[in-house]
Amino acid sequence: MNKLFPMHSDHPLFRYFTDEERQRIERISELKEVPEGRFLIRAADYDSRLFTVENGHLDILAIRDGKETVVATVGPGDVLGEVAFIDDSPRSVSVRAGEENVTVRAWDKRTLSEALAFEPQLLAKFAVAMSELLVERLRDTARRV
Repeated sequence: MNKLFPMHSDHPLFRYFTDEERQRIERISELKEVPEGRFLIRAADYDSRLFTVENGHLDILAIRDGKETVVATVGPGDVLGEVAFIDDSPRSVSVRAGEENVTVRAWDKRTLSEALAFEPQLLAKFAVAMSELLVERLRDTARRV
């Protein structure tokens, strides 16, 4: 972890935000319900929204040997869509609600970027948390190889 900001939460995206800062960022998000069995994200789609899972579980699906396969399951507190959020690339996997309805919080890239642009301290905290999240994902991937 970094030594620039004190940790306020175990949430990967908001770990350095105070409660008040987190509430301000959450106010510019949209709560979205994903019905059981429906897709939140489809591979190859262009969509730069960033998501956090509020409740329920989502299956991460990838094509393996020509078949759609569940490669991971994520739940409350997990972050999705960080790569496309950063570089506007197409989605690399599909994400589908499993056997329950799921609530996610979604941030439009432009709206979040504009909000953070006027608050350098929040932008710095967000950037550090996002960088740490990407490093954690990279390490996890390296362990699997």
